[in-house]
Amino acid sequence: MFPGVSSASDLLGSSRGGSAQWDFCYGKPDSAVLPTDPRTLVQPGISDSRAVHFNAYWKDCHVDPVAVKEEGAAQTCGQLRRRFNLGEALLTNGHPGAGALFTGTDPTRLEAGFGIATFTSLQYNELWRTWGFPIRPDNFDALVSQRYGSGMSTERNPYPRPWENPNFTNGGSGQLPQMLTQLRNPDGTWSGRIGVTCHACHSGVVGTPTDGPGLGVTTGGGSSLADLDLFLSDLLPLGYPASLATFLNLNRTRGTNNASDINLAFLFPDEEPLTPSEVLGVINSGSTAGMDTPAWWNMGHRPVKFVDGVFPMDAPRVDMVFYTPFFGLFGGLGGPVSEAGQDWMRANGPSLNTWVDSLKSPPYPLPINQALAEQGAVLFHTLDMWAPGRNNSVPRPQGNGSCASCHGAYSPRYVNDPAFLATPALEGMASYIVPLSIIGTDPVRVNTNNAAVQAAGAKNFFGYPTTAGTAQDCGPQNQPHIRGNRELGYLAPPLHGVWATAPYLHNGSVPNVWEVLKPSDRKPIWRRVSSPPRWDQPLTIMGFDTNLQRAFDSTKLGWKYDTIACQWRSIFNPSVSPYINCDPGDEFRTPLAQEIQNVLFSNLVATWNILYPPTRTRQQLEDRKIYNTHAFGQDNGGHEFNSVLTDVERLALIEYLKTL
Repeated sequence: MFPGVSSASDLLGSSRGGSAQWDFCYGKPDSAVLPTDPRTLVQPGISDSRAVHFNAYWKDCHVDPVAVKEEGAAQTCGQLRRRFNLGEALLTNGHPGAGALFTGTDPTRLEAGFGIATFTSLQYNELWRTWGFPIRPDNFDALVSQRYGSGMSTERNPYPRPWENPNFTNGGSGQLPQMLTQLRNPDGTWSGRIGVTCHACHSGVVGTPTDGPGLGVTTGGGSSLADLDLFLSDLLPLGYPASLATFLNLNRTRGTNNASDINLAFLFPDEEPLTPSEVLGVINSGSTAGMDTPAWWNMGHRPVKFVDGVFPMDAPRVDMVFYTPFFGLFGGLGGPVSEAGQDWMRANGPSLNTWVDSLKSPPYPLPINQALAEQGAVLFHTLDMWAPGRNNSVPRPQGNGSCASCHGAYSPRYVNDPAFLATPALEGMASYIVPLSIIGTDPVRVNTNNAAVQAAGAKNFFGYPTTAGTAQDCGPQNQPHIRGNRELGYLAPPLHGVWATAPYLHNGSVPNVWEVLKPSDRKPIWRRVSSPPRWDQPLTIMGFDTNLQRAFDSTKLGWKYDTIACQWRSIFNPSVSPYINCDPGDEFRTPLAQEIQNVLFSNLVATWNILYPPTRTRQQLEDRKIYNTHAFGQDNGGHEFNSVLTDVERLALIEYLKTL
């Protein structure tokens, strides 16, 4: 089961995420009827008086498939496999059915803006010029991977090098990183057009394939490597239209993204227009700032999605938002062309979710101390951090006060204990939105998705407006009439494969599990170590080091990093980088300007992105690797209830988390 760990223990065991229905179908005929999806069991009352607590519940967005014009859940293994195959094709680079950013699968269609979000292989082959090289480097493909932070898969992902015809060379002799794919024409021939894929944010890199199964490119693990803003900036002078988005600065800090900026999409209702107060509220909602990308392999154990549980997991359209043919984004304003884009989402969203649900986390590849891990399993499931004598100053959550009360139960001993779960089918299930007053982490994301954003989302195509007001309302789940007396907060995620998903917290502000469990050890400014450049290219921009032996901290469970000393910007030292400024909000160097800026960030959508200066010098690009927790949306506070743990308990918990 695990290196050095016996499968006989009833304390150690994990499904490693994925889909219970997909697991059921192994070896079964297509006619086999699927068992109940365990996520659908998470309903009000199921966790009452139990150790593991749920307060966000499954919604069936497909009670009326005719009304939503979208197929409901698969009923047999054959139906599930059909959907899986379509979803796999969408997210398999180079496949005839592969999709890409704002293009869908066909860059020749009007609703896709005739491929406006794609670029040509000719443009791609010129990227080295924007890097300042005098000639094309012989390791161009590897440098693309490093510069933009996207791994190279062992599977072929071709593009045509200069002077190659992709249809005479089976796509070309070059290898694209996982974040990109060459699209096909409707007749299956290679198009020579390249698009950005979901893997840019959702697939990272841990070690190499020789380190263990599922390693190298970790499909669905979430990426903490990418610098998409740098990628767009480099393509801008080469004539890529989508590069205009670089003026919004998709991320300030390498490895984060603001792809969750859903309030921008909600400005375009599907049918019913927004009220003036809703429009004003969305505009005044502020910016979500940078985010860490959650692991896809946990989707099969989450009834709701995104860090604040804003949508039901059965609402696949929002997962398709970045593959939506361009004009599909504009709701009712786009007329028939927009409707064609929405039809594409309806046809492909459920299948994409089926494939994503099936993904599993890689097993921990390094030695595990079984005895210590078993101690950690007991602590994880039973240690009450609010017990008398612990003197925990944080308000108490629901459940038994253990890690499992929020993150779910995994050990067979506790999974099969009705005091923990109503049924063993709920193994690894996590659906507790922890109130801000308890979790205490940076509130920017929650505050941005304000009441007006929630109301606008209910009128948007992504919010399934035909379900509004029903018992299975699939609009934003933080609307007051849906959440009732549940407080706003952040969703505690399942912890399958948590060892492979550093950094931590919803904004990626904590580099390892040890510092999650020991808040006093967190550093205000830090930077992960970079991969070493080739000896003859000392000035190239390299990505974060993902070598397990060289860069992974198996004791603290996360990536090694350097602590950066902050400096104060002043009239005597005005050139201090905002990435190391002790007060990075002071970008205009006066208290009044700083206050005005903070008000803008919190109250006017997209200003956080627009006001940040562009980066072009090598030093500026290197500075983007620095995580400054003083910056807007990047605070590393919260999870303070772990302060009552002892170091011995922390080490045992970490050893147990390696087994999940």
